Amino acid sequence: MIRKHSFRGVMAGFATSALALAVSAQAFAGTVTTDGADLVIKTKGGLEVATTDKEFSFKLGGKLQWDATNFDGLRAAAEDSPFDSTFNTYIRRAELSIEGVAYKNWGYGFTLEHDGSDDNATEFTDAYFSYDGLDFASVTIGRFGVDYGLENTTSSSWITGIERPFMYDYLNGDEDTNFGVAVKHSGDNYGLLAQAATYKTEYNDGDTDNDESFGYTLRANWAPYMNGTDVVHLGANFHSNNPDDDRARVRTRMGLRSDGDDRLAFTDTRVTDKDIEWLLEAGAQFGGLRAQAEYFSRSISGKSTTGTSQDVDVDGYYAQVGYMFGGVRGFKAADGKWDKPTEAGAIEVFARYENSTIDGDASAVSTNIIAGVAPVSVNDEFETSAMVVGVNYFPTKAIRMSLNYVDYEVDNVNTNASLTKNGKTYKVEDDGQAIVGRLQYVF
Repeated sequence: MIRKHSFRGVMAGFATSALALAVSAQAFAGTVTTDGADLVIKTKGGLEVATTDKEFSFKLGGKLQWDATNFDGLRAAAEDSPFDSTFNTYIRRAELSIEGVAYKNWGYGFTLEHDGSDDNATEFTDAYFSYDGLDFASVTIGRFGVDYGLENTTSSSWITGIERPFMYDYLNGDEDTNFGVAVKHSGDNYGLLAQAATYKTEYNDGDTDNDESFGYTLRANWAPYMNGTDVVHLGANFHSNNPDDDRARVRTRMGLRSDGDDRLAFTDTRVTDKDIEWLLEAGAQFGGLRAQAEYFSRSISGKSTTGTSQDVDVDGYYAQVGYMFGGVRGFKAADGKWDKPTEAGAIEVFARYENSTIDGDASAVSTNIIAGVAPVSVNDEFETSAMVVGVNYFPTKAIRMSLNYVDYEVDNVNTNASLTKNGKTYKVEDDGQAIVGRLQYVF
């Protein structure tokens, strides 16, 4: 069972341990010896201790992301003053991670994460071990984030925008596992991944027979062209979920996080018997110029609790282009993902357009998109779109400063209706804007 702990308590314990270690070091300063191979200690990018024969290693790392968000429109429908400008500051992520190697081929990792937009939850998001002693593949077992899609596989520290494209909200394949087994084969410019795992479910009516769902994920990535930091990347992903009559909802935050963490809900399939999705990815970088796009399609088949059909089809894409001054993005071809800039002091500007369509049976379409907002017609499809422009500044390899502007819109929202809250009446809106800033430190 995964236990959630007080973030304050966890950090206090960590600080106490660090203080005790420092005091101990002062009290017993002297020669450091080892009972095995010589040690190499690195402090650049976290604390890492490794033996020179690479048999053992230990690395302590982490990140802090502090966000400030100002947004309005449809995403603010649940606020005290619906649709009006709303300002939040909160910790988006705070992580402490430990990873390493024992006996050369056995790896391990733990990540304790606090998510400020998820009910102030602090939990072990990663807890796994791996084996690299096979000639053809590595094996990972436990709880971990699966490689799925170009922008999702890229670390949250080094994604282009402050948030990933909202199309990932519509997908299941990018979800972290409860428990999984992944097998990965990779070369200098490609990777092949297969994973089987269990996941958290969406069922929330007290049915304890559906506490986990099972699924499998496939990913293939290939860089057909590589020349220094210039690269062309292609990838394909497939995910199939065995819902076991679980609930399948199509929801999104439209790329906007807040301390309220509200989402727009478009469809709700209560008894799901099939849920599959495809995701295609492409990217290229030449000098400071970088472009990428991804396309997905998801098909949900099921019915309501009374037996009415609730099938849903979702598809969409995003396209993005950016330019970096004073550096270029790193790229890990075997993993198919972008990395941090190669140089400190780099500045990156980018623009991204996103569009997705949700087409569901009338019985599956939600009549409460958010806070009482209704669709124009349950027989029409929803179209969600957004334009995101932003700038990233990397003054050092550990610090990132980002500023994004988001302009979004949702079709099939009844803007002729009104909401009444706290004695005031507000006209429903189907669009909105946001300005989001982030300060990040990674070690």
